[in-house]
This record gives sequence, C-alpha cells and structure tokens, in this order.
Amino acid sequence: MAQSQGQGRWLIKLIVLKKVLLALVLLAISLAAFFGQSHYAELSDFAQTWGQADRELLSHMAEKGTVLGPTRLLRLAVASSVYSGLILLAAWATWTGRHWGEWLLVGVLALALPLELAHLFHEPSPRTAIVLGLTVLGMVVTLKQALRSSRNH
Repeated sequence: MAQSQGQGRWLIKLIVLKKVLLALVLLAISLAAFFGQSHYAELSDFAQTWGQADRELLSHMAEKGTVLGPTRLLRLAVASSVYSGLILLAAWATWTGRHWGEWLLVGVLALALPLELAHLFHEPSPRTAIVLGLTVLGMVVTLKQALRSSRNH
C-alpha cells in the first residue's frame, strides 16, 4: 500500500510539472496578447518584418493577432493569465503537499475538459485524442490522490 502511494505521488508530481510547463506557455501567450492588444496598429508591420527576418513563429502570432482584433486579444490575455495563475497555484500547492492544492488541480484539469472535447470534435486527430486522454488520466489520478488524502486528514 505504501509503495502504491509513493508511485501515486510520483505520478502527481509528473502531472504538476506538465501543468507548470503549460502555465508558462499560457503566460507567454498572455504577454504576447497584451503586447498585440497594446500595439495592434503595428501588428501587420511586425508580422511582415518578422516574416522577412525568418522568425516564422513571431510572424504567425502577429498575423493571428491582427485577425483576432484588439478586444479579443485583450480577452485572450486576461483569460490565459488568470488560468495560468490558477495552474501555478494548484501546482505549487500540490507539490508542497497542501491538500487543497490537489482539489484545485482536479478543478483545473476539469476546466480543460470541455475545451479539449470541443477541440477533438472540431479537429479530430490522434494528437487531440491523446491530449484529451492525458487530461482525463491526470484528472483521475489526481482525484484518487485527493480522495486518499481526504481519508487521511
């Protein structure tokens, strides 16, 4: 029994590390969206300049920003920064052994499910199915750990 709990903690820490990486990507998206919103008039110039400088990712992001428009860019920036903050808080609390962090992590994982399901139906591919499967697996593992911790407290 103690060995399975140790393996469960190891798996939880792996899930936490993956979520921290996601949170860092979301923070980068949030910063890019804030930048795009505040410099919306210059985004098409940035896209052209970055495209000529062989910076395809930056060019692609600037082009997407011009399509979204300033209001949607601001919404994206706020939503991604708030979600990233929730992920980081849940990750920190879970990593440091706080019981409420496990429940927050379950909630964060559950928040992603509707979006990932919609993405799978809109753009079915092995990648989207794997991402959804990993989210469900992470949620089940984290939920089991949270329930186990509840019994022990």
